[in-house]
Amino acid sequence: MMIIAPTVITKRHQGFTLIEILVVMVLLGLLTGVAVFTLGSGKQQRELANESQRLHALLRMASEEAILSNTEIGFSITEDGYEFLQYDDKELTWSNSSVAVLKSREFPEWVAVEFQRDGENLTILGREEEELKKPDMMLLSSGEVTPFTIRLQVEKNSESQFVISSDGLEEIKLVEPGKEDEE
Repeated sequence: MMIIAPTVITKRHQGFTLIEILVVMVLLGLLTGVAVFTLGSGKQQRELANESQRLHALLRMASEEAILSNTEIGFSITEDGYEFLQYDDKELTWSNSSVAVLKSREFPEWVAVEFQRDGENLTILGREEEELKKPDMMLLSSGEVTPFTIRLQVEKNSESQFVISSDGLEEIKLVEPGKEDEE
């Protein structure tokens, strides 16, 4: 006859060890840090989207205004902002646009701007007080536009840039980040 020895049943305590709790706390801290960083840059990204849409709408409106009023409208851009100019046939000079909506505007400080005219990169300078203003591009009464590309992005973040462009004959387009392939 065989005798079976009684088995000792050890009861393991239920709960978490200190190391498990510390690992979870470190992971939660990292996730919180990433979330705060992502949400912080989201505000600038939303403002940049609004600024890009505003500039796109104003350029289209200026183009339509040039056609409807049979005047030439110029567009001047600096690293600080932009302004619309109107050509005076009698004085043969450019002056600030008389249309209230086409007033001078400034970019937020954190916006980086690139400007190309006819496919050539132009150096964007700070705004200077000039007696003779000259536009960087023109919106003509015939409906034509100087071919241009404007890139707006949050400084030091070239991954998400908004591109406003025209080949000169087609309408002015806005391409948002991540939508470049849809055309």
